[in-house]
Amino acid sequence: MDLIKLDIRCYIQSLSVFASSLSMSERTDLKRKIFAFVDQLDETVVASEEEKDQLRALCDEISQYTPCPEPINNQHVSEGVWLTRFASFGAKHSDSQPLQHDTSLMFLSFGNLPKAAIRVTSLHQEIEESSAAYNNVVFIENPSGDAKAVVVMDGVYSGDEDNLQRYSVAFTGVRLVSVDGSDEAALRQAFGIDADAPLSKEFRPPKLHSDIVYVDEDMRINYGGLGGFYVLQRLTSKGFSVPLNSKQAVTS
Repeated sequence: MDLIKLDIRCYIQSLSVFASSLSMSERTDLKRKIFAFVDQLDETVVASEEEKDQLRALCDEISQYTPCPEPINNQHVSEGVWLTRFASFGAKHSDSQPLQHDTSLMFLSFGNLPKAAIRVTSLHQEIEESSAAYNNVVFIENPSGDAKAVVVMDGVYSGDEDNLQRYSVAFTGVRLVSVDGSDEAALRQAFGIDADAPLSKEFRPPKLHSDIVYVDEDMRINYGGLGGFYVLQRLTSKGFSVPLNSKQAVTS
């Protein structure tokens, strides 16, 4: 009888190992497909509805294999500097925009910064566990392309005990910062901002939320509260808005 029980336990353990290896194989294959899919997209062109649907289906599938199903209880896994590889913003006023696009500081800052014309060149997100920072870091340039800066949307996150994938985020302020060593006067001149116009402002917008449905050492997938979805890739660069450094290398 003891031998039978032992055989059953060994059989169950072998099934568990097989299922784990199968999940790893599925996950690796889906990651490869997702990164390959976003690699072939043009960041200056809005993805078609068909492309969005195809990528969303891949994201839905890989979310079943996330190695961290409760990220809010394992916040160190999500901590780091993340590059947005794909964004379907969800909101009607912004879902028609590609990753790289022309807009204004006012639009980008929820109406808190001046109405200066800019071009968005890259979107980062920086999450820090110790401060609960959840900052959007938007790299921009002026219309002529000869001045660069960053718009930092400072946010803090909290958990949701009913949904352990959900990050409830409150953005508390926005600031425009030079990245090429320009002083304030040069920054204002380059972007056509009046001397008395604010370059930073605190505010209290409505809370938003985003569900981290998949996260591992180099990929993160978020489903936004406004209906959008995002594919992000971990960077090894230091944080711009918070003093952290990603611990993992980017691989694809």
